[in-house]
Amino acid sequence: MRRGNSGQIRVLEAFLATAVVFSALLLTGPIYIVLENNGDQEVLYSIGVNVLMELDRDGELGRLIAQSNWTVLSERLSCLLPLGVSYNLTVYNENMQVVNNALVSGGSLVANKVVSVQYILAERTNFQFYVIRLQLAWMK
Repeated sequence: MRRGNSGQIRVLEAFLATAVVFSALLLTGPIYIVLENNGDQEVLYSIGVNVLMELDRDGELGRLIAQSNWTVLSERLSCLLPLGVSYNLTVYNENMQVVNNALVSGGSLVANKVVSVQYILAERTNFQFYVIRLQLAWMK
C-alpha cells in the first residue's frame, strides 16, 4: 500500500460511517412515551380545571357560549392547553341538552385514558346555567 492512499481510505471510511448513521436514523421510528400511571391523569384533570377557571375568570367563557362563538372558544382552549394535550368540549344547558351545534375540539381523543372535567357555569348577563364537559387526553 502506498503512502498516498491512506487519505483516500479515511474519506471512504468517513463516508461509510455517515451512511450508517443516517440509515439508522431513517429506519427508526419516533419513540413515544406511554403515560399510564394515575399521577399523569391527575395532572391532566388539574390542567383542565385550571383552564376552565381561567376562561371564566372575567366572564369570557359565559360570553362566548351565549354568543355561540365556538371557533373563538376553540382557539382560546388551544392557546391555554399545553402542547401534547387533545381536547373535546361539550356544553349542556340546565336540561342537559347539548348547546354547541359545532364541534369544539383540538385533536382526536384516541388514547388509553381520557380525563373528563365537568364545570358548572353561571352566565352573568342572561343568568343561564351551563354544564361544561371538557375531555382531555395526552396525544400520541
